[in-house]
Amino acid sequence: MCYDAVIFDNDGVLTKPTLLEVQREAVRRAFAEFDVEPTTETVDGVINGGLTRLRRICAVHDVPVDDFWSHHESHAAATQRACLENGTKPLYDDVVALDDIDHPLAVVSNNQHATIEHILDVFDIDDRFEVAYGRDPTVEGARVKKPDPHYIERAMGELGVGSALYVGDSNVDVVAADRAGIDSAFIRRPHRDGYQLAAEPTYELDSLDELLAVC
Repeated sequence: MCYDAVIFDNDGVLTKPTLLEVQREAVRRAFAEFDVEPTTETVDGVINGGLTRLRRICAVHDVPVDDFWSHHESHAAATQRACLENGTKPLYDDVVALDDIDHPLAVVSNNQHATIEHILDVFDIDDRFEVAYGRDPTVEGARVKKPDPHYIERAMGELGVGSALYVGDSNVDVVAADRAGIDSAFIRRPHRDGYQLAAEPTYELDSLDELLAVC
């Protein structure tokens, strides 16, 4: 099928996923701004629990959720930038395949927008993408992250396209594409070995090299 554009998730698609301990460190640093020493269970609750749990955790520690989240996003971007620069969050080798795709390209990620900007800058690949979105560093930005199609639709609007293929590595990517009314390609990286898909993607790939045959 011919698409007007190809849109990529980042973590697990363009770059290797951020290590859990790096994510935890960003949460700990954010809590430290409020003189709180969280347990590992609390830290993981912030990372994996969604906004309802985040609000509950902040209430327990008497921390303003909006202020906490702003600090978290800043620390998360800083810790990940360090990973990009020290080589612990590298690009996948097959990202070079994007050079052969004759469509407008974009990035839409659940990661912080600052982190996406850092990735494009550190790896000098900003000229490959016409549009790049990470989540806004606010509670509202977190609320409308995937599987909400908000950022995919925003990218398509900026590109001025009516059809696109979204390439991701998780169930939320497949669902977000479906909600945006576009096709999806699930890439099964090594970290997704045995991963169970709850929704059916349009395509399943082993490498970005296979995209040329798809689009």
